[in-house]
Amino acid sequence: MSLTGGWQWHWRAWRSQKRWAPAVAQISDWLLAQAMPRRQLVLIGGSAGWMLPTEWLTQFEEVHAWDIDPLAAPLFRWRHGQALKREGTRLNLHTGDGLAQLDEWTRILPTAFFWFDNVLGQLRFTDPSPDAVEQRLKNFQRQLETVAWGSVHDRMSGRHTPGTLFPMARHSEAGLAMETTEGQAWLLQMGAISPWLDHLTEGVLPKGTPVQHTAWPFKPRYAHWLEMGWTGPS
Repeated sequence: MSLTGGWQWHWRAWRSQKRWAPAVAQISDWLLAQAMPRRQLVLIGGSAGWMLPTEWLTQFEEVHAWDIDPLAAPLFRWRHGQALKREGTRLNLHTGDGLAQLDEWTRILPTAFFWFDNVLGQLRFTDPSPDAVEQRLKNFQRQLETVAWGSVHDRMSGRHTPGTLFPMARHSEAGLAMETTEGQAWLLQMGAISPWLDHLTEGVLPKGTPVQHTAWPFKPRYAHWLEMGWTGPS
């Protein structure tokens, strides 16, 4: 089982839909309110689309979804395929490492919107060092300079105080450090019990990009700080 793949992951996601509903609603409201291009979507790491609103996907003429998990494609089609077909959205499902295909796909679909769905926060588990992760994320920014793109990703995760009433979505700018007064206040609102895991994603988006922060109750007594934002070609 990988962090976001395999039958255990999909079973957890299916079982957790009620717990995840407030975070999913915040992501959905944010995505639907954005004015990103809506002709072609290249979705990287979307899994089965457990946290993606079908209403947003159907606004695109064409969707290319990439995930390394072989179970992702059939489950994505099961969850979203019928609605996409009904609305005339062409769905293309690819099994493989979408991150490794970026150079090729930014050339093939230069006017598409590229969305990284909860994948960039997982690089800290696959790359050998924090410096390597941060450098790879900077490289992604350079690769994506010519296209519109965005991401939802983990900023931090860890245990929280039982019974915590999670805060509503918070709006800020990319680059907020956890050590700042603002960052610490957000963690306090989430009932974070130190230590929390830093997913090394402070610099995913260009500094100053408008973002939304969302508390995600991933499992009992364990939560994630999600950040989402997007930017146009530079």
